[in-house]
Amino acid sequence: MRTLPSKRMSLLTEREAQLVLSSAPRNLTELSPRELRGRIQRTRRLMEKYQDQAQRQQREALRKQAPTRSRRAESNLNTVQKAGYFAATLERFEKRLAKLERKTPVRSRAVSAPRPRRATRVPPVGRKPAPRKRAAGRIAKASSPATGKRAPRQKLGGALKQQRFPSLKRQAQSASRGRRTQARRDQKR
Repeated sequence: MRTLPSKRMSLLTEREAQLVLSSAPRNLTELSPRELRGRIQRTRRLMEKYQDQAQRQQREALRKQAPTRSRRAESNLNTVQKAGYFAATLERFEKRLAKLERKTPVRSRAVSAPRPRRATRVPPVGRKPAPRKRAAGRIAKASSPATGKRAPRQKLGGALKQQRFPSLKRQAQSASRGRRTQARRDQKR
């Protein structure tokens, strides 16, 4: 039985409806193989979700499973229909992807043929090379191997910096006050 598009779309959310509509033949031609793979993945996930949900609802209706919500599921007709819509959509996407892959075979790299190496860059003569930089953006200082001492490391940790902020001090103070109050209440019991 063919359903009206308005009835079908009323079952779907807006994003689900867009996904189903993008599988129409006139819209399929505009999709690249990469987009098709993404939509296949989304459609398969939604189809499996609604199939699982329909199965769970059926078990609840037959009283084989405890209800997940306060009201027991009575019918799973709409959920089964939704799973069917996504199954049909998935089929259309997969057919189109197979057609595109047949049309343009993927080029495979020649593993055995080595590529020509690039010439290594030679720095211009007469210039001093720029000092290397660390990730933080500071210039790296070379440690002197003669003295054997390293440069003192800066303290790491945001906790030390955060201790200087009064708002965080107040926050910690109020949290510990709450714990002390709760401990006093617990002792009275």
